[in-house]
Amino acid sequence: FAARSIGTGWFRMLYLHILPNVIGPLLILASMDIPVVVTIESGLSFLGLGVRPPTASWGTVLADGYAYVRNTPWLLVAGGVPLILTTLGFTFMGETLRDIFDPTLKRRD
Repeated sequence: FAARSIGTGWFRMLYLHILPNVIGPLLILASMDIPVVVTIESGLSFLGLGVRPPTASWGTVLADGYAYVRNTPWLLVAGGVPLILTTLGFTFMGETLRDIFDPTLKRRD
């Protein structure tokens, strides 16, 4: 309210005061939601409820490999390992961003 009372415009107030305080939590939220979305999409595609077959999806790769699991079990590994590495990578990136942007976790000297 103080910036508004001295006549600061809406865009300038948004850019200088609100955006710097919101960008950290938004980055953390986005990087932590990506593994959830990837896992949900893979699960739905594995069940046949996801994207259609010309479009590549890890769920369809896992479903195709599951049909041949007795003869070629490495097909499940070929679809599962990238899925696990991607979700772990984005989770660790989100944790690192949280450690960087969270002011309550910083050490006091």
